[in-house]
Amino acid sequence: MQRYILKLSYLGDKYSGFQVQNNKDTIELRLETALSQVTKENIKVVASGRTDAGVSAFCQVCHFDVENEIVEHKVLSYVNAILPKDIRILEIVKVSNDFHARYSSKRKTYEYYFYVGMENAIYETFASHIALDLNIAEMEKACTYFVGEHDFSSFCASNTEVKTKVRTIYDCKIIELGGGLFKLSICGNGFLYNMVRIIMGTIVNVGLDKIKSNDIVDIINSKNRQNAGKTMPSKGLILKNVEY
Repeated sequence: MQRYILKLSYLGDKYSGFQVQNNKDTIELRLETALSQVTKENIKVVASGRTDAGVSAFCQVCHFDVENEIVEHKVLSYVNAILPKDIRILEIVKVSNDFHARYSSKRKTYEYYFYVGMENAIYETFASHIALDLNIAEMEKACTYFVGEHDFSSFCASNTEVKTKVRTIYDCKIIELGGGLFKLSICGNGFLYNMVRIIMGTIVNVGLDKIKSNDIVDIINSKNRQNAGKTMPSKGLILKNVEY
């Protein structure tokens, strides 16, 4: 059995998330179907994590196994010819059989795009619109309180079932891109279900002066989802990178 790492990018707005689901169009379904067609084997992919419906990826990482060794660049070309244009394989490389796309990962970086001011047709394709003025300086301060190892129970969907909700955030910052467009960049060793979108919603509350930046500490310590902000729309969220 041969194992290969596969890097891909995709626009998630037309798909019901990454993971295969009954009677729904997903990234994983499209990818496995195309790989199976090209390799003539029943391919199953394992991703670094499952992105939700509407979430995109600049660089998602998966692995898959095949019985026979493949010519990577040919498979990449053939599979991309089958896939729709909003899903693109970037690289295929042979790896050792002990590599695991999910469990071998060390860090993930997500970006959440948002904009302020008048509605913008271009921004609307990938960013969330916030009509009211934001206190960006306070939002930047709020970001600093997420850095470190914390129990993020307040910042995940209430039905999240995992062994532990403790995660480490290495970096969290607001970056101004110009023209009223901003992004939240957040890097951590892992993320809970809806975690980035809820963190973003809470930081927006700081920007709207609904809460103070240092209230983030109390919200984290409360371990209560009701104390955090709303879950922001999925379309602003992009998986930027996975590190191993």
